[in-house]
Amino acid sequence: MPKKAAASDKDPFDDLPDDLLRRILYFLPGDDALQTCVLGTRWRDIWRDRTRLSFDYEKWSSPTFDRFEKLANLINHVRGNSPLTYCVIHHFDVVDNCGAFTCTKQLIEYVLQCRVKRLRVEPGLYHGHRLQPENYYDMPLPLDDRLISQYLKTIDFEYVEFKHSSLDFSDCPKLQMLTIRDCIIYVRRIVSESLKYLQIIGGCTFRGQSRIQIYTPHLISLELECGDGLCDDLTPLLKKMPRLQTAYVSFGHLCLDYCECNDPSCTCHEECVLLNRLSNAVHLVLTAQPEMSILRWDLASCPIFGKLKTLVLDDWLSTASDLVCILQHTPVLKGLTLVLSNTENFVGATVPQETIEQPILCASLLVVEIECHKIDQGVREILKILSTSGILYKQISIKEWWKKH
Repeated sequence: MPKKAAASDKDPFDDLPDDLLRRILYFLPGDDALQTCVLGTRWRDIWRDRTRLSFDYEKWSSPTFDRFEKLANLINHVRGNSPLTYCVIHHFDVVDNCGAFTCTKQLIEYVLQCRVKRLRVEPGLYHGHRLQPENYYDMPLPLDDRLISQYLKTIDFEYVEFKHSSLDFSDCPKLQMLTIRDCIIYVRRIVSESLKYLQIIGGCTFRGQSRIQIYTPHLISLELECGDGLCDDLTPLLKKMPRLQTAYVSFGHLCLDYCECNDPSCTCHEECVLLNRLSNAVHLVLTAQPEMSILRWDLASCPIFGKLKTLVLDDWLSTASDLVCILQHTPVLKGLTLVLSNTENFVGATVPQETIEQPILCASLLVVEIECHKIDQGVREILKILSTSGILYKQISIKEWWKKH
């Protein structure tokens, strides 16, 4: 009878290279990856050197808060402050009577100590140790203090309530990309000298008695959505953006930024809120509801868009004079898209003679695309306006939405 093979204490993974072990750890849930530390010093060292962490209950093998809290503390203790390149914090927490998110805030502080370069904070909430997704919008993560990091380059926040100075990133000198999604914003200013890419998207809500100021002088790309959250938001006031190249600015049906006097000469609108700071853009999308008058007030002091090459506009552009004004202030424009669902205001519209007499420098170079439900009288009036401005019919194409389906 053959003898049984002698038991060996040798780790069956000893012959595998470190890179392969790192690959194995990469695909394990965070709590399972932590447990490999008991396999030996080599596993512990490799796990400790991981530069990506995910504190996400959905990717853990046993998603209970008590276990999560204990393992999160253990990870912090075993791993120490080894550098991180990327971290996701699915900010579920047990909320006490004071609404505290203690565990989540401790994790944010910890990963900043680890010199994390990219941080993503997502929503999640426990009531009575049971996850309640329907309660996300009852209790967002409150964030009051400024983030301090010499290494942070990218931040992605979702459903966070910002207060006081929490959006002042003066202490994050390397920050380049910031995404704020479905958040409640109480701060007076968003400040970053280094930021290049800014997204404020989803159902963000701006709260306060005055306009929030966005001070990002090195911004290259801006994506700003307002009015899909709670209503009565004041349009943010953009400060100088001399390096801006692309901008997507959209105001939803809940954003009706206007003053009660309804008079363009009123002192409520002495300062151009948006258009002055967007005037350096090369590519611009600007959409809003027709009722939102703030853009037409800005047109009263419309700047020259000296670099603008492509422009997309929709129904807020409701008068013939507005259209001609924009064409006269975009001297190098090559592509104009008008997305129109209602053209009634253009029917019978006239443009003052002194306005028509000003030349449209881009007329011979411009390609115009009109998207509409159908070619009605309003669209025909727009075609006349364009023709009067020196744009030939062969430069214009029309797409009817009903023909797309």
